[in-house]
Amino acid sequence: MKILILGGRFGGLQTAYDLRRYLKNKADIKIIEKNRYIYFRPALPHVGIGLERAEDLRIDLAQVLPDRGIGYIQGTVTKIDPERSLVEYSREGSGGYKEKYDFLVIALGAHLASELIAGFDKYGSSVCEADLAENMWKKLRDFKGGNITLGSAKFIQDTKNRPTNTPDRYAPIADSACEGPVFEMSIMLYDYFKARNMLDKVKMTVYSPGEYLSDLSRTSRSTVAAMYKGMNIELVDNFVVKEVTEKEVISEDGRRLPSDISFILPPYTGQKLVKDAGLGDDVGFVLTGTDMKSVKYDNVYAVGDVNALIVPKMAFLAVKTARIVAANIANRLGMSIPVEVYDPKIVCVADSPYGNYAVAVTDSTFYGGNVSEAIPSPANHLKKTLFTRYFLWSKGDLAMDKYLTSW
Repeated sequence: MKILILGGRFGGLQTAYDLRRYLKNKADIKIIEKNRYIYFRPALPHVGIGLERAEDLRIDLAQVLPDRGIGYIQGTVTKIDPERSLVEYSREGSGGYKEKYDFLVIALGAHLASELIAGFDKYGSSVCEADLAENMWKKLRDFKGGNITLGSAKFIQDTKNRPTNTPDRYAPIADSACEGPVFEMSIMLYDYFKARNMLDKVKMTVYSPGEYLSDLSRTSRSTVAAMYKGMNIELVDNFVVKEVTEKEVISEDGRRLPSDISFILPPYTGQKLVKDAGLGDDVGFVLTGTDMKSVKYDNVYAVGDVNALIVPKMAFLAVKTARIVAANIANRLGMSIPVEVYDPKIVCVADSPYGNYAVAVTDSTFYGGNVSEAIPSPANHLKKTLFTRYFLWSKGDLAMDKYLTSW
């Protein structure tokens, strides 16, 4: 029995770990991931302000996975053929490699389409990947004052082809794929500049392609707006960024914001190879039900950001879907594993290490629930620090995550 997992970040890695725990030696489990090293992405903003080194936040898959009895191929997936249960991939620029599977788990994440924003490569900043976070710090450490903008690009989402056999409220339409990193960087930078007595030299503006933090309750949004007012941070809604220059960010409707450092969460869209395989919607997100199984192929599953059901795109939901998929596959192979019900909520921690606090957010209102918490405290800063170390110590095995989120 061969289980093939495409992608080795939060969702793919957790699926592999759980399956190995459940199945012992009853299946061949293998991950194809293009990068040998994966990073704890929630801590990359700390790299962006110079408090962490990217190399201290990474896991070596080539070493870790074989030690756990999981196969690893460093390669780039080029084609999925679900009719033949076959995946094609390339290695070091040469193609022609193929892998068969009995079960396939797609964990390729979303495509961060920074190429859709003119000037991003030259003038844009971000912390979505390790190299971007390092470049952010290079710009920040030489910054003497001026204008900083922070915002998310428009989420590229298929609004017509929706997940089936799923409550509509579980698959919402969103303006942004996730504005958590924007909020976190805004409070991080405020306290960074405050610690350097630079607040009078910096003008910060936060913008959103819709209403800022629209995946949170109105109460939480009002609280953030008041918080920004006290910090003298300008908030601009309905600003869909299309271009960044050396001194400005420009919206689709022609508005311009002065900007010397332009922090942008790139447009999120799906994977072309998912669309080409007939597994996804029109932009390349996999269509599944709440069991995370493809609506078209019985032996194909999708976890994390690549799944059309997962909105916003966030690590908490990636790990949750991984647990669901691993349990479902294990049960189909004769195990008896309790399967979690997919009841989504937003769980994240926006950290401000220079301020010695973090805002812990738990919110289900985006999905029709009534939970809405946003709690700032020094204890939450400590929790995020400890969670980072837990991820690195466990080599990305977040088996305790469902318990730790209730701290």
